[in-house]
Amino acid sequence: MRTAILLSLAIASHTHAQDTYLNGDTSFRSIKDVNQQAESWGTCVAAYEIATTLYEGDPEQVKKFQDLANGAKLSVIMTHVSDSIEKDTSVEAFDATWAYSKTLGDSIPARRKSSILAEAEKLGDKGLEEYLLRLAATLKVCASNTDAQQTYIYLWRSLVKSGLLTFDK
Repeated sequence: MRTAILLSLAIASHTHAQDTYLNGDTSFRSIKDVNQQAESWGTCVAAYEIATTLYEGDPEQVKKFQDLANGAKLSVIMTHVSDSIEKDTSVEAFDATWAYSKTLGDSIPARRKSSILAEAEKLGDKGLEEYLLRLAATLKVCASNTDAQQTYIYLWRSLVKSGLLTFDK
C-alpha cells in the first residue's frame, strides 16, 4: 500500500515527459512509424498492468487500470490494422495483418513490462522514488492519449460490426 501512496503522490506531482518509460513523441497519433506507435501503446499496457499490482488493495482503481490496459492493448493491435487498411484493402492483407497484430498485442506489452520491472529491480529500494516518478510520468502521458485510444476502439467496433472480424470460441 505504501507504493500505491507514493505512486499517487508521484502522479499528482509535476513530472516531465522526458522522465517516462516511453521512447518518442508523447502524442501517439503523431508518431508516423506504426512500430514506434505500437511500442508506445505497449508501454502503456505495461505501465497500467504494473499500476494494478501497486493498487491491489483498491479494487475500483485496479478496474480502471485494467480497462485502460485493455484499451491500450487494443490500440497496439489497431495501430497496425489501421495502417494496413490505408495501404491495402484486400481481405487477405487484412487477415494477415490482423493475425500479426494480435501477436504484437501480447508480445510488445510483455517485453516492455519485463524491461520496466528489470529496471525497477536494478534500481532497488534506493531507487524506488525514481522508479515511481518515472512510472507515474508514463501513466500521465498514456492517460493524455485516451482520445486516440478511444478512436482505435471505435475503429475496432466498426470492423466487428462490418463482419470483418469474428470471434473464435
